[in-house]
Amino acid sequence: MSLYNNLRLVTRQKQVSGLLSAVRRYHPTSNEYVNPKVWEPLTYTPESPEFKLLSHTMENSVPQHGFTEKAIVNSLNAMKMPSGMLTTIGASNSATFLHSSPAVMELIKFQLVEKRHRMVEGITEIAEASKLPSLESLLLKRLKMDVPIASHLTQMTAQLMVPSSFMTNVSLPELERLADDMIYYSNEKDHHDFAWYTKRAALATTYLASKAFMAQDKSHNFMETMEFAQDKLHKVMTLGDYYNNVEEFGWFTLMSAVNLTKSQMARV
Repeated sequence: MSLYNNLRLVTRQKQVSGLLSAVRRYHPTSNEYVNPKVWEPLTYTPESPEFKLLSHTMENSVPQHGFTEKAIVNSLNAMKMPSGMLTTIGASNSATFLHSSPAVMELIKFQLVEKRHRMVEGITEIAEASKLPSLESLLLKRLKMDVPIASHLTQMTAQLMVPSSFMTNVSLPELERLADDMIYYSNEKDHHDFAWYTKRAALATTYLASKAFMAQDKSHNFMETMEFAQDKLHKVMTLGDYYNNVEEFGWFTLMSAVNLTKSQMARV
């Protein structure tokens, strides 16, 4: 075999190895949870200007302006960054059916990924399994992260649920990663059979239903949302209902997509 062919073979092996390492296997191993420099599907590091801009936008602008270009521009001005960044931060995204710009879709992607990582911050340093947080505490922690943007959750969910490449490449994979992380980093006993899949689908359904509840919740500190999430999780994980929730998850996703799309089109 020529030197050229040898080099091609080595390169191909490295590509396949990298692809496999990026995919979470059935019953994931600890190697898949090593904190990387780039939090996929983001394409920039936490030290980058893009990350800093979107962090500022989520914390300071989205609570007031929602998931809009106005929110990003507001943070661009506050941080004295060039306006050209608005066209570059979402370069990897396409405009959606609801006419949101690639930059807005990147903002939505960022908040999904960043909050998922922040939810488990520091947990990897815990050595004893007995000191791991409960699944319920992680679910409530993630829900509480969305309290500042609760009034904009319907707007965001509409973007996530519309059938598109963004939904297949970002929304649904991120939902799967979130459910997987909650189980992996909690003291919840995992399974080695079909329940591995059904449990994650049921947990994803619990999270989605809780967010939908939060979007309409008017109770003090969203206490009714937290109670709803706890009750739903108890039924799913303790009473063994997660097998039935696989079908529920599919219908929930489908009907949410249809209803939210109709509501958004009615406003146009």
